[in-house]
Amino acid sequence: MFIRHGEKPGENGPPHGINHNGEHDSHSLSVRGWTRAGALAGLLARGPSVLHPNIVAPERIYATKSTHEYMSKREVDTVTPLAHRLSLHIDDSLNHDHVEELAQSIIDGPQPTLVAWHHGSMTDVLAKFPISNVGDIPKHWPEDRFDLIWVLSRKSEDDDYQFTSVNQGLLEGDLLSS
Repeated sequence: MFIRHGEKPGENGPPHGINHNGEHDSHSLSVRGWTRAGALAGLLARGPSVLHPNIVAPERIYATKSTHEYMSKREVDTVTPLAHRLSLHIDDSLNHDHVEELAQSIIDGPQPTLVAWHHGSMTDVLAKFPISNVGDIPKHWPEDRFDLIWVLSRKSEDDDYQFTSVNQGLLEGDLLSS
């Protein structure tokens, strides 16, 4: 499962970014982003439901590494409530350019995995997987969407992956269909 980080602060003013201590931090999530992070923890921890049959509780979590060039903490912030709830470690050892390493790690370890990644390189990551319906994958993550989960699933390790885009439907204003 692949998600973009929760909502970010405004470029020049509100909404402001805050860290987990409530302190101003332009590299962290906005209040709405933190609200989404909490709602995602509830959704993803419980796994499949009538509204979200393709969602499973992750056993591994990856998030984009914050670097001097890419200082965002938003990917880690977004999955932190879920990691706490499931007592999972967040692997943030890879930066957004390490798409090959990320994809190979997911393929090599078949357990359910959640990836919070930089949306600009998300399709580059998916391109590393054998996907049967590759034509269904958007060319880019929609710039204005924080409410999607891109799911890759397969019946067995010998099968290609199947791509599905899932609308979270967690917060007011989230789209319920694509």
